[in-house]
Amino acid sequence: MAKPAGWRRRVGDRTRSRATVLAAVLFSCLLLGAGAGARLAQAQPGDELSVYLMTMGPGDHPFFKFGHNAIWIQDRVTKVSKVYNFGTFRFDSPRLIPDFIKGRLTYWLSVSSLDRTLSTYQHENRSVEAQELELEPAEKFALAERLEVNARPEKRNYKYDYFLDNCSTRVRDAIDVVTGGRLRASAQGPGRLTLREQALRLTADLPWEYLTLYLILGPTTDEPVNRWAEMFIPQELARGLRAVSLPGPSGDTHPLVRSQELIFRAQREPPPDYPPDLRLVWLLAGAGVGCALFSLGLAGANWPFWRVVFSVVAALWVFALGFLGSFLVFVWGFTDHIVAARNENIMQCAPWALLLPVALFGVARGQLIAARRAFILAVAAAALATLGFLLKVYPGFHQDNAPVIALLLPTWYGLALGLWSTWRGLRRLPVRGRAGSRS
Repeated sequence: MAKPAGWRRRVGDRTRSRATVLAAVLFSCLLLGAGAGARLAQAQPGDELSVYLMTMGPGDHPFFKFGHNAIWIQDRVTKVSKVYNFGTFRFDSPRLIPDFIKGRLTYWLSVSSLDRTLSTYQHENRSVEAQELELEPAEKFALAERLEVNARPEKRNYKYDYFLDNCSTRVRDAIDVVTGGRLRASAQGPGRLTLREQALRLTADLPWEYLTLYLILGPTTDEPVNRWAEMFIPQELARGLRAVSLPGPSGDTHPLVRSQELIFRAQREPPPDYPPDLRLVWLLAGAGVGCALFSLGLAGANWPFWRVVFSVVAALWVFALGFLGSFLVFVWGFTDHIVAARNENIMQCAPWALLLPVALFGVARGQLIAARRAFILAVAAAALATLGFLLKVYPGFHQDNAPVIALLLPTWYGLALGLWSTWRGLRRLPVRGRAGSRS
């Protein structure tokens, strides 16, 4: 039976419509496929990464006064964040103290999650700041690869040095490598402070650590340094990154630091920008100790009780100085602490002062010969300290130890005068009144 002509027209229209829709769908798929292929062709290893420098503020523990930093790499595709930390060591290691004294501490590069890292520093009430670095995909990929290799068990360990090879210098060097040396090139200007001054300003709120550093650090830390060397301090590295510009693909330049965010603000006062000047305080303290030793020695010339008090106080004081001088000699000659070598404070802390407590024990007993020996040893120590003061006129003796001289030189004069007074007093006594004396 024949179909009506109108029916055939309707069937033809439907067929053409379906063909048109199918063609449009196929064309759209081709366009989408071409776009995806173009995007895949343009994607490079490292496109999915974001790189941050994390800078942590100082903490309460003496080891944490200098602050800390790490590299945080975020993969935006896998949603994985890794924090690479060069400042890892074992607090409970039985070799911690011996290795610290010898300058042979072993640190290593560890890898942890972002959440764990933030939780640790927030618990310690230490501020955390993140600077996102504007790097090319290839540079980000190279940095991630370098850190992954460096974190392997056979490569992660290194000998730590607080000034020359620490958590901050390792981060600095890694960033400098992937930027083609531009960080180092931008940091060749003169430093803001010397290494000693940087260390002292960061420990100003902990007097015993401040004093220890002033005594132990040698002249190497007083030499002029550039901004590159100052970046052993994490905050100085963060400041230095903001001064770096990198060339872009089109030849223009852009800042290395893309953005900066304070993730956690610690409830503590920030360290001062400069170390406190305590020279007058130390001079007054030294003059006070010197006058006290002289006064006790003067009283001991006439009264046995005060002679004993003088001997005990003087023995404790000179033992501390003699031990410190001997320790400085040991650190210079038998450890890897480069920054403590050639320490001019040895002249203010005569190592032979360790012999003085033995002679002072005899002084307490009223022995004339012991008083004479103690006086000679004290005069020799005072002469050495005076030589250390006079040698400051020569450029080769440039160590910043004026506060140490101001503190210790008056005490040697006070001790020598006190022993001279006691010796003269013992000489005036009749022979029978001198314990252990000879006619």
